[in-house]
Amino acid sequence: MQADVVNKLDEVSFLPMPKVVRSATIWNTLKATVIKDLQIQIRYRAEFLGAIVGLAIRVLYFALLSNVISISASESLNRELAGPDVFVFFIGAVMLFVFNDAALGAPLGAVSRDLYNGTLEFLYTNPFSRYVYYVGTVLSVLIVSQIVFLPLFFVLVFISGASIINMLMVLLVCLLLLVVLVPMGVMVALLGLLWRQVGSVVGILFFSFEFLSGAYLPISALPAGVQYISYLLPFTWVYDLIRYYSFGGDWITILPVEQEWGVLFVFLIVFVSLSRYLLKKVEHMTKKQGLHLI
Repeated sequence: MQADVVNKLDEVSFLPMPKVVRSATIWNTLKATVIKDLQIQIRYRAEFLGAIVGLAIRVLYFALLSNVISISASESLNRELAGPDVFVFFIGAVMLFVFNDAALGAPLGAVSRDLYNGTLEFLYTNPFSRYVYYVGTVLSVLIVSQIVFLPLFFVLVFISGASIINMLMVLLVCLLLLVVLVPMGVMVALLGLLWRQVGSVVGILFFSFEFLSGAYLPISALPAGVQYISYLLPFTWVYDLIRYYSFGGDWITILPVEQEWGVLFVFLIVFVSLSRYLLKKVEHMTKKQGLHLI
């Protein structure tokens, strides 16, 4: 009996040692996520095509609207806007819808898809950064969305008649907004983790962001009390800067231009810090209470 036990122990001692699990690098996680999501978007094209058609309808609507309305001179405008100027006013907002969908919608879409496919537990029990995973989902959507964004940008360049430098500044503003919105999108995805079915709630939030930030009318046209809420949203400052550069400086900004850039960087620092903190809290809570809860 003892000899059998010793022999079994000897056999066990010769078994290969388990490999040490190492965390995936940021680059590998990012690359794998982007490739995976690009493959999904290529395979299931109906949703992306639907988004393109929806955006095209918005552009057409604003193009028709610009022929029948004018925006009178106000605290934000040095002159009355009519015709092509009204379209320039709206097209800057439409361009940002592309970034909104990528940065705010992609992380939540990834959570919903992983919940549906039953892969969320796998993602949350493996040693890689979930934050980088969400960033990868945003980048994949952003890459494909250039099919829409670039034509809109060239339309803005053609109609606005602004200088090349101003148009480059518009691109910089859009890129800064993207960086600001990514952590905001992570926080939206956390709602999906905690409450699962949040599509209608998030839809209301997105529409509220657009309306309060001045996508459809100047901030100065909103009631005074509502304007203070608008100042708490990063979109407000981005719309303001895009219109400033699109109209070649003939747009009175809420704050001096340099200060508005500074406000966006403050939003970036706050959102990154808050999203990383909340992601860690949610991960700890769900793992402590059981992964079946997510």
